[in-house]
This record gives sequence, C-alpha cells and structure tokens, in this order.
Amino acid sequence: MMKDKVAVITGAGSGIGLALTNQFLSMDDHTFVIAIGRQSSELRALCEKFNARLVIKHIDFNHTGATKRIEQALGKYERIDYLVHCAGSVIPLKRIHSIDYEDWCATQKVNSDIPFLITKLCLNKFKHSRVLFLTSDQPVTAVEGASAYCVSKAAIQMMCDCFRKEISHDIAAFATVAPGNVDTPMQKKIREVSSDVLPMSVLLRDMHKESKLLPPHLVAEYLCQLLTRIDVKTFGATQWNVLRSAVKEPQRPLNANSNILTTVDKASLQYLQDKIDGDVWATGSKEYTLRRRVFNQAISHFPIGIVVPQSEADIVKIIDYANRQNLQISIKGAGHGVTGAAVINGGIVIDMSTFQSIELCADGQSVKVGAGVRNRDLDRFLSHHNKVVPLGTCPDVGVVGATLGGGIGFLSRKYGLSCDNVLAFNLISADGQQRVVSASEHTDLFWALRGGGGAQFGVITDITFSLHPAPDSIEGGIIEWPIHKANGILTHYSETVLQGPRTQFLYAYIARSTAKQAKISIMGFSDDPDTSLHDITSWETDADISITHKQYTECQSNNYEQGHALYWRNGIIEGALTQDFITTVLQCFQSCPDNAGGIMLDPLCGAIQDVGAHETAFIHRNASFVCSITGVTPADQVNNEVTEWVDQTYARLSPFFNGYAYQNYDMGKDFPLIGYYGQHTQRLIAIKQKFDPELKFAGSLQRHLQKTV
Repeated sequence: MMKDKVAVITGAGSGIGLALTNQFLSMDDHTFVIAIGRQSSELRALCEKFNARLVIKHIDFNHTGATKRIEQALGKYERIDYLVHCAGSVIPLKRIHSIDYEDWCATQKVNSDIPFLITKLCLNKFKHSRVLFLTSDQPVTAVEGASAYCVSKAAIQMMCDCFRKEISHDIAAFATVAPGNVDTPMQKKIREVSSDVLPMSVLLRDMHKESKLLPPHLVAEYLCQLLTRIDVKTFGATQWNVLRSAVKEPQRPLNANSNILTTVDKASLQYLQDKIDGDVWATGSKEYTLRRRVFNQAISHFPIGIVVPQSEADIVKIIDYANRQNLQISIKGAGHGVTGAAVINGGIVIDMSTFQSIELCADGQSVKVGAGVRNRDLDRFLSHHNKVVPLGTCPDVGVVGATLGGGIGFLSRKYGLSCDNVLAFNLISADGQQRVVSASEHTDLFWALRGGGGAQFGVITDITFSLHPAPDSIEGGIIEWPIHKANGILTHYSETVLQGPRTQFLYAYIARSTAKQAKISIMGFSDDPDTSLHDITSWETDADISITHKQYTECQSNNYEQGHALYWRNGIIEGALTQDFITTVLQCFQSCPDNAGGIMLDPLCGAIQDVGAHETAFIHRNASFVCSITGVTPADQVNNEVTEWVDQTYARLSPFFNGYAYQNYDMGKDFPLIGYYGQHTQRLIAIKQKFDPELKFAGSLQRHLQKTV
C-alpha cells in the first residue's frame, strides 16, 4: 500500500467495521484509520495495539448532536483516501402497519442520510480516493418484515449511482458491495425475530446453527483487496458481491420469495464432503485461504468452495453437485494464469493438485501425465529415461493448463508446441461422462483442446504426450547489453528468429530495472553443437555473458519471482520486428516507472509453423513473436502509474500487432473472443455449446456466451 493513506470507517465498533479497521491497520504501518462508531471495548483494544495510527470517534448517529460531531471529527483532516460505510441498522424488523414513524426515520438516518452527509463532507478531501457503501444482496427487492432496511439499502444504491454520475474519478470512485450473510451482532438481531414477522429468520437460524455464516475477518480481507488492489475503473464500475463473480453490469435482483441468500445456501458443502474421498474446503478455513491464492498476487477471488478430488469418481460427483446447485466450475492446476481464472468467484474450484501420476507408456515413446503435474516434475521424471516433451520454461507452471492454450518453450521450434505433441486427453465433461479424446475419438474435442485455452470443455484428468529424445549437447544462458545497444540487438534478434536454426530458441527482453541499470537481454538455448550461443555475443560490443553447457533440466529451471502483483498485456507480431516497432518499444520502456515493468518477446516459427492453421484451435501458426508487456508491484500496493504504463504501452504497440493475443496470456473479460481464436471462434463456440450447454466450466468462451444470452 502507498504510504500515508487515511481511511475513514463508520460502524467500526463491531462486526465488519471492526474487522475492517483491524485489517487496514494490520496490513501496512503507514495506514491511518479514523474509526467512527459506538462505544466498543474491542475498538479500544485495537487503539492500544496500534497506538497513534488509530483515532476513535464515538458518535451515535441518531443523537441530536451527531451532525456537528461528525463535522468536527473530519474537519482536521486535509485528505481522505478511503471512506467505507459499514454503519447500519436493521431495526425495526416489523410489519409495516406496526412500524413507528420515528423508528423508520432513525433507520433511514443511520443507513442513508449519515452516509450521504459524511461523503459530502469529504468531497473536498478526496483525490483519487475510493468510497465503498455496504449494501445487501438485493438492494432493490422487498423482503417481508424488513421494509425499513430494504428502503434504506435501495437509497444507498441510488446514492452511489448519483455520486458516480456527478463526481469524476480524479476526485473519487464510488462502489457498493454486498457482503452476504456475516456472523455479526446485527445478524444476531435478525435471527432473534419471529418467523411470523420475518420469514427468512428461520433460514438464518439454521445457517448459524450449521456454521454457514461468513466470519467478519474474511469479508474484511475481501473489502481491503477491493479498496487497495483493484484498478480504479473496475472498482467504480462494479456492484461487488463477496460470494458472486464481480461483473460490470448490475446484477439482476433475485426473487424475493426465494432465499435472498441463496448463494450462501449453496456454500453448504457438507453433503458433497460426505460423498467423496477428497477434501472440501469452505470459507473461513486455513486450507481455503491457501488454496484460493494464485501466482498473480493482484488477484484475489472468493469461490464458494474449493474441492480437492482423489479420483475420477470424485470429479463426477463434484460436477453433479455443481449442476444440482447451479454453480459454475473452474479448474485449478498450478494457478499461474495471469487473470486468476483457475479460481472462480462465487463458484466451485476443482483443485487437481493430487493428480500427480506420471507413467511411461509400454511403447516407451509416450507418457501419461496427471493434471496436477508441474513442468519441473515431468522434466525430472523424463530425464531418467533420456526423453523430453516440449514444455514451457517456468518450472512451477502446470503441464495441463499450459498445453491447453498451446505451450511455448525451448524445444517448440524443433518439436512444436506442447499441444502439438498430445496423443490423447482423458476428459470428464459437464454431463459427468468420461471420454478419451484423441485423433480417432471425439475428434472435434481433440481439435478444440489443442489451443482452445483453459479447462473450458470439462475436467482434464491426464494427457498422453508423444516423446522425443533428450538433447545430447545443451548450451544455455543469458547475454546482456546496456539498453543503448538495444536497437541493434533487436534487429539481429529478429533476423535470427526468422532465419536461424530450429535448434536455437531465444527470448529477448528488457527486464524491470531503474532507467540507469536497464539492459537488453537474450536468454538462449541451443542443442546444436555446430551453432553456439557465443555467436550472439558478436551482435554488439560490451556484452555481459553467462553461457554454460547444461543439463536440459537446468535450462528448464529458470527462477520466476514470486509474490508480486502482475498487470499483463500481449500481442502477436507477424514477420520481422520493424525499426518503427523497435523504436517504439524503447520509447515505451523509457516512460516506465523504475523497477515496475518489462517487455518480452517469445519466438515462434520453426516446427510451430509445420502444423496447418486449421489442424488445431491454436491460430498463431503464421506469427513470429509474442510480445508481452508486464507491470509488477508488491502484492500489497496499488500503483495506478504502473497499470497505466502497461495500458499505454499496449496501446502504442498495438499498431504493430496483428490484432490477436496468445490465449495462455489471458487478458481478462474485456478482451474480445475473436482476439484469441480468430477464424476458429465460431467452431469453438459450437463445440462449447455441444459439450457444456449450461456453461458450467468457466473461461473466455463461457464469458462470451453469457454476454450474448
């Protein structure tokens, strides 16, 4: 988080407000919190713990002097970065004919009038600030017995929309969030009401009895991430919901006669746990917290449950459960996808980490690989048999996930993509059917799975690959020059990729650094004794050379930094790198904030182009390079300057791209489907509709089809 941030939190004396106060103070030593709430021993305890970084303002919003006290409390602060309205009143919980007008007004004052007042008082203190209003799952739908509360929450929703209309993002971004059913004192009041007055109270009592309510600390963690780690445009354009996927369009209200907390009800996973041998992890558990994390620390998604199957039979039961509960499914292998698509908000995650089997087939020329296997595991196993499968260079990436989108690595120019070396997939589809998918069985699926990207058609339990002899002589390493040599280096690099031997694979990149320390780097691999990487050192003078003869597994053990938030864009280049492109790349890097971004080129060509453009779903057969622009920040920081640099660089380089993007470098829900699949788009949609007609498996095809429904 940026230094010297000031957060104002109302309702800080208990429940979500108290938990959020603690979360803000705990996550950064430079966060200052103004906590507004009633008398609270828990809040006083936080004050003792965090000392000068917490200021407590005890204000009863229904007191006659509340307005003046609020003005005094906020008047001394010149800037407020975060304003979160957690204060709320659910009473009176009565039928309309029994409500006193004074009680009705008191509810409206606490829930809508005071939030308006505080927000208005802070307008001249905002600068690129964020305002978050807590609302309900259905802010514009009546709930029997809770009319005062419903009307006030509808007002909050409209109030937020009005602020959005009239206040620019340069001042503040405004959003609402539905926290779901949280175990708070206010929730306790709801449970205590007779079901004759409030019919839903019986359901909430059952949920409390069965420990289905969310703990406040988990909701507070989610809110903090919304406030500090979501880009401002997305933050201010979304109705957020803790348990449902965040979408830009307003969510449709649910039927008031149904369970208004139906998503929470679906989080009851005990039935599934009793049916399978694997483990089911729900919100609040340590395993849930660990398993929902993905490589990109800018992403924090909250599924209803994470299920770790032990067998294919378990997977069939999980799919059946998700179908019965009308939940979408995402599949997590290693969780390296940059958009965090492996962990779906508000759905079921099938964590395939226990599927670790690797079996050399009887012919000795193929290998069956489980869905939980990572690149390093397969490389090490095959090294004992002097065999290889062309895989990516990051050792922690999951084999299956990378293969489904293509799979580019050191051996791709010689042996093709990972997906070009697949002999068969074992797949369990949305109807629970187990299928062997190959060139002779389910040929349409076999075509789609080789480059379609993501687990969009079902659960892949294992893949059978053809094998190749391991290289005998391997030369690998990195050659670097000062950045002012980059023009010539990239020109030579382009010529070498387009005309050089298939036995050579070269990445070109400008790694994140300060402007003074910037370098142009080539990371290379060659298994041809007649073609040395040392020839590359003659491209320019002043080369810093780190090249050695290595084992293949050493070349596949590149270190990738962990624990960062990543912001990623990519495009495809056909033909050579032009002088205009090179000049623009270097200009873009010059504008990058220090130590915050880099630009990389993956080479294609060679054997990748031996496969016909229509033989698989992978469309980039005629391309030469994948160009990636990456912004990097610490996981607990928000830096709009970095994300803006990535977006601006992508915009400036886009004229040099062919309009497409590599599907394994997913660019999120706003990128058009045709950008990944081009001429194959309609065929992939048809296959998706055939094998997953209810759109259970999350991914780019599912997102596209949901928009068109």
